[in-house]
Amino acid sequence: EILLAPDLVDMVSGASDDLLGRVRALRRKIAIDMGIVVPPVRTRDSIDLPPSTYAIRIAGVEAGRGTAPARSVLALGDHLDGLPGTSTVEPVFGLTGKWVPAELRHAAEMTGATVIDRVSVLVTHLQAVIGDNAARLLTREDVKVLTEGVKQVNPAAVEELVPGMLSMAELQRVLQGLLAERVPINDLGRICEALTLRAKVSTDPEGLVESARAALGPALAARHTDAGTLRVIMIDPMLEQSMLEGLRPSEQGSQIVLDAHRIEQVLGSVRDAVRSVEDQGLSAVLVCAPQLRPAVHRMVAAQSNGLPVLSYQEATAAGSTIETVGVVRAADPIAA
Repeated sequence: EILLAPDLVDMVSGASDDLLGRVRALRRKIAIDMGIVVPPVRTRDSIDLPPSTYAIRIAGVEAGRGTAPARSVLALGDHLDGLPGTSTVEPVFGLTGKWVPAELRHAAEMTGATVIDRVSVLVTHLQAVIGDNAARLLTREDVKVLTEGVKQVNPAAVEELVPGMLSMAELQRVLQGLLAERVPINDLGRICEALTLRAKVSTDPEGLVESARAALGPALAARHTDAGTLRVIMIDPMLEQSMLEGLRPSEQGSQIVLDAHRIEQVLGSVRDAVRSVEDQGLSAVLVCAPQLRPAVHRMVAAQSNGLPVLSYQEATAAGSTIETVGVVRAADPIAA
């Protein structure tokens, strides 16, 4: 649900391009792009919120908050000091900007700034929150409806898998594992075919997720390709070898066992590499050996601002040009 401070209820005007209409369009877009149906989004006002503030909740828990002052537009740029308004940080990408009076929109654009209306700011924030929480939003009932849909066009893909090899709960867990890394599940027939082959060998959740990723092939890398080029951050070969040697199974999936000091060095190196790429206005993926991919993702997930982690096979599946833009290193633990 979206909660609006009382002075923001004008955003729900009933016009075709108002907040409610944009949210409906966003739900359709996510259904097409990601393969999940987002539950209806309730919108209401809240006197508990400070003026000009909105909050986004999932299952009653706040998942995001921002501001959208009335009669203002958000200007993102480096030369806004001469314009009146309130400085802010854009909630999704962390860009510095300023809420300026709507009548000064043209003046802001003349400074070279990108100008965004209030509804677009909120809807972009909502889209990011849904993407971050897509795994939570996928219910057992959703999985049942999705598999019934696949049965209509590709019955063999589902009937052999569920419930003979995997329960609906196990299939839900696999799909949630994909969504947690923002991997679309709209090609559910192909995913089910891959899971059928894998389930004959093992029903280990991590192995099932990786087999589903392998089946999606080029689609994984293509989402991060820019003009035919995939920019990658590599792991130093000696470090990667020590990670492989430290790989251990656990109930939560495979983990990399390294001493705490070296783990901090690795995470610091990842953050530095990501920052260097972002400072150039670019984006990249981290690539590693297939055996390491799930464990590396777990290690860096909370530290790297959503940095995608691909295996070497996934990175090369789309046939894109590979450009190395960074290397993750760690000092030798003895020397440290």
